[in-house]
Amino acid sequence: MTDPGSPSLPAPERPRRRWRRTLGFLAACLLVFGLVAGWLYVLVPVSAPPGVTLADLHGVGDLQARFNADRGQPRLLVIFSPT
Repeated sequence: MTDPGSPSLPAPERPRRRWRRTLGFLAACLLVFGLVAGWLYVLVPVSAPPGVTLADLHGVGDLQARFNADRGQPRLLVIFSPT
């Protein structure tokens, strides 16, 4: 038999202590979010560097011509879909 004076399971946390832990976690998350947002706001450039342009293509032929013209350089294709 077990002794009723010594519990075998840890005592459940009191609601106030659990609330403080949750509040501390949320405060830490907000602090990290604020620091990342501030870092992005201050350090990330507002516009593209000089010489970088966004091409508006009207067909596959335009895409193929631009892609072939930039042979030997890094190329990035961004496709936006309405869905």
